[in-house]
Amino acid sequence: MSVLSRAIESIVARLKGDPKYRLAPDLSSAQLSIVLWHRFRQIVRGLPLRLRARKVRGVVFRGRRVVVEHAGQLASGPALILEDRVTINALSRDGIALGRNVTIARGATLLCTGVLAELGDGIRLGDRCAVGAGSFLGGQGGLFVGDDVIMGPGVHIFTENHRFDLTELPIRAQGNSRASVTIDRDCWIGASATIVAGVSIGTGSIIAAGAIVTRDVPPYAVVAGVPARVIKWRRPAAEPVGPPPALTLIQSPHVGHSRQADR
Repeated sequence: MSVLSRAIESIVARLKGDPKYRLAPDLSSAQLSIVLWHRFRQIVRGLPLRLRARKVRGVVFRGRRVVVEHAGQLASGPALILEDRVTINALSRDGIALGRNVTIARGATLLCTGVLAELGDGIRLGDRCAVGAGSFLGGQGGLFVGDDVIMGPGVHIFTENHRFDLTELPIRAQGNSRASVTIDRDCWIGASATIVAGVSIGTGSIIAAGAIVTRDVPPYAVVAGVPARVIKWRRPAAEPVGPPPALTLIQSPHVGHSRQADR
């Protein structure tokens, strides 16, 4: 291993708080130099954000055309990575709090308040979480994510729905209903999965790519489909007695604004 590789490996291990971190052995010095220059420019871009967001700690890696609105309500641990074209709007009652070593990938959006008539609750992401490219995380009704949760590209999480009970009024005039979403630690949310308001996802669960989750997911379950159903278990002890619970979707005009079935 070259001197450059050992130096980068040591720096990254300290930033991640992981003394066992190792670089891929087949990375060339030229490739590492390009990565190092890219990350250095992101650190420079992150300096103004550190001045605006006083609750953000440690180094911030900020890509190009990153938008952070209401930065005073953004808090994070060290080694925050905001890739190109990330949009964050932290306006809400509790703001946005991100743990240590959180990565928000290219083109993702974190939004806490949709309309000024009613502030949203906020978003919490634990340590070592990763939000995939092009994802949307809504915190109007409160979004709480545990440590070590990874999300593929295009994940959509909604905590607010349009009411539509009255046919004599336009849907936009009937207000909204809100319900929090909780995702426990060590979950994997697959690409293009959708999670609607009021859902809780148990520890160690996997949501398959493209699944639409409308009811609670038990710990260590693997769910897939539209609507999502339990298809297997990661731990035999986690399997309940009887058939796996069916996950039901009540049809609405837009999947992101689906109404959750009564539990």
